[in-house]
Amino acid sequence: MRGLIAVGATALGVTAAAVLFAGPIAALVGGLWFTSSTSRSDVPTVASSSASLVAQDEKPRARRDDASRVDDFIRHARTGSAIIRPQAAARLVRVGTPAGKRLLELATGDNDDLALFGSNLVEVFGQFPEVPELRARLWPAVRDTEFPWRPAAMRGLAWAPRVDEGTDFAAYVDDPIGPVRTAALDGLFRVAQAAREAQDDAAPAHEVRFLEAAVGQLDDEVDRVRNRAAVLLHSRGHARGLRWLVQELQRTDSFFDRPTGLNGRYEALGLLVDLGFEVGNYAPELPDAPRPGAPEMRDGLPTSNAAAMRLIKAQIEERIAEAQARLPESLRDLVPAEVPPIARATRVDTSTVVLGLELRSCRRGDYFLRWTSGDELLVGDGVPERIPLAEGATAKLLASGTELQEGLGPKLFWGIPGCDVEAFRLPRTKGPADFPLLLTVANDGVDRGAPRPGALTAYGAALAASIPTDAELMGAAPRTRELAQRVRAAFASIGGPLE
Repeated sequence: MRGLIAVGATALGVTAAAVLFAGPIAALVGGLWFTSSTSRSDVPTVASSSASLVAQDEKPRARRDDASRVDDFIRHARTGSAIIRPQAAARLVRVGTPAGKRLLELATGDNDDLALFGSNLVEVFGQFPEVPELRARLWPAVRDTEFPWRPAAMRGLAWAPRVDEGTDFAAYVDDPIGPVRTAALDGLFRVAQAAREAQDDAAPAHEVRFLEAAVGQLDDEVDRVRNRAAVLLHSRGHARGLRWLVQELQRTDSFFDRPTGLNGRYEALGLLVDLGFEVGNYAPELPDAPRPGAPEMRDGLPTSNAAAMRLIKAQIEERIAEAQARLPESLRDLVPAEVPPIARATRVDTSTVVLGLELRSCRRGDYFLRWTSGDELLVGDGVPERIPLAEGATAKLLASGTELQEGLGPKLFWGIPGCDVEAFRLPRTKGPADFPLLLTVANDGVDRGAPRPGALTAYGAALAASIPTDAELMGAAPRTRELAQRVRAAFASIGGPLE
């Protein structure tokens, strides 16, 4: 790396002279993978964004005051808290061209240098139309599989894509990283929209490319990717995708202590409200039906979501019928009538799960693995893929886990908190048996932090070795294809190689 930003110690206001190309710096660079720091009114939103903090009718004086604080905002967008970073990036977008030119002055290095800006700043590089050179930095970053903020770079590109970039976005709808896939679909949607508005001769081809990609993502292994595809398809008149959100409202799954199903319920609820549906008294924490012997109402409040779900389903089916009637007959079955198994709210039996591994890699994607006492490997959260293991495989891993705890001592965390995480879950040798031990290795995506302990490297290698090869699986599903190889690559990108 050839250096990027040195932040002065001034408490208020970093002067231009204090932002220098002074060599690599050790700065905590974080970012949220799925929450955009800005949003576009022409595309349905998935998550609330900090752009809403920027009023469109503010007085010119406020804008001038912001222009004098560009370096402040850059510093806060890089090194502030997770709440402050997107707000500061949004303030830069509000300032407009002067902020874009200042960012361009600083963005003169390679992709390693660009990574030091952090995900929130990288994302807004695409939002300064008067400084196209800034946006031009993003495609090389997306193409660089070692760049840690590829989702942010893709979101920046998708903000205002050129009509001739359709094939470029299409190349990433199957990317290994879920947020990159989602942003690529956003890009295709906007390309098709722009071509349609411009009455471009290629508009039909752009629309077909978007629709094919969106329908394909309805079968994605990541819930938020599926949800985004469903919302965008609905906006183009294909309302059947709303049935995917109905399934999300009924999820009960979890990954150890992480309530994945509850999180899915909250997201689907927000999306349906944004789309104008009445949700009644639906509450994500309530069960789908009253518990045995319980009344439907208690003290004037529902004891379950049964009535709310009837209301929501009736509205969705009515909207689907209306939308289907408006579609050309040739397009009515583009979105399947039935939700695929991977997206259904299925109760997953995890009573025999004894070991777990969660890998979240900025560069290689996310993996959620669970081993059962019956020698099965569960791949993915939500509705997992089940893989049979060799007899006694889990017992060997449990024995190795016991030895691991004896050698590691009391320490539970190594590295720097950030977007890269290795989380090992295994039964405790000491303490409450119903509370799994969690051992974590992490880094912030730029600074790799402390190395993984040798004992955890050996244990990670044992976990990876227990995953069957494609030849052993004989016709692997998409989630399990080359799984052992991909898991090893994720380990290497976080805490280092397993060998």
